[in-house]
Amino acid sequence: MKSELKKVTLKIASKAILNSAKTEVNSSCFFIGYQPKLPDNAKKLRKF
Repeated sequence: MKSELKKVTLKIASKAILNSAKTEVNSSCFFIGYQPKLPDNAKKLRKF
């Protein structure tokens, strides 16, 4: 039971983190107008 709950929790958390990373990669700072330096793994998530 515990291991199944742990797997489900990790699965949900990983989906949330991936969606957050995708949003961060495809946006820039609203006030300054630039995008900070990103890791190479995050650059692969860009849509353009």
